[in-house]
Amino acid sequence: MAEHLTEQEQIETLKRWWAENGKGIVTGVVLALAGYFGYQWWQGDQRTKAEAASDLYQTFVEAVSANNNQPDNKQLTTAKNVAEQLKDDFAKRIYASQAALRLAAISAESNDLEAAEQQLQWVLDNTSEASLELLAKRRLAAVLAARGESDEGLKLLEGTVPPAFAALYSETRGDILKQKGDIAGARAAYEQALTELLPEQAGNTQLLRLKAESLAVTESSDAQNQTEPVSEGDE
Repeated sequence: MAEHLTEQEQIETLKRWWAENGKGIVTGVVLALAGYFGYQWWQGDQRTKAEAASDLYQTFVEAVSANNNQPDNKQLTTAKNVAEQLKDDFAKRIYASQAALRLAAISAESNDLEAAEQQLQWVLDNTSEASLELLAKRRLAAVLAARGESDEGLKLLEGTVPPAFAALYSETRGDILKQKGDIAGARAAYEQALTELLPEQAGNTQLLRLKAESLAVTESSDAQNQTEPVSEGDE
């Protein structure tokens, strides 16, 4: 009898516990299942979007790479349309920014600097990839300088950048300063770029040296002309 009462007490205790906690447990299980299946759905959705963006980008690359990277008007139109679709549907994905960067380069090569500026600005406004942002900023600085907005271009190059971009930024600064006629500033920028080259960037050493040395000759020539006395025949 004592054993039977003990079992009854255990049952009653279980009932009371379930009455107090059952709903919470059921709710917790439901939420856990919802979270699990929701996460699985989200992963599947992200996978589907990634695949769609990748397929579009592949189509874009095939179009701009046609005819040994010399696409005809039809292929270029296809590339532009696909790029716009990438930008509209997958703006935050790397494929969209890469497509915009490529279109900017194509526009700059054809001297459509306004279109190049628009594509590069789009990258700056939308990308979350630091390397793409730095690349777009450097290219935009060069495009602005080519459009006669050198000071605006130089502003984009201000501040500290990662070592992998330091030499590139200094070289671009030198190019813009040379365009402005600041020969001393340009040579200093090229020389700084030489000191910032990483081992894997050694291939740019010769070009930078040529840029710096050519400006050193120009500086010497200018200095000589300024100090050369005026002959009586020139008076």
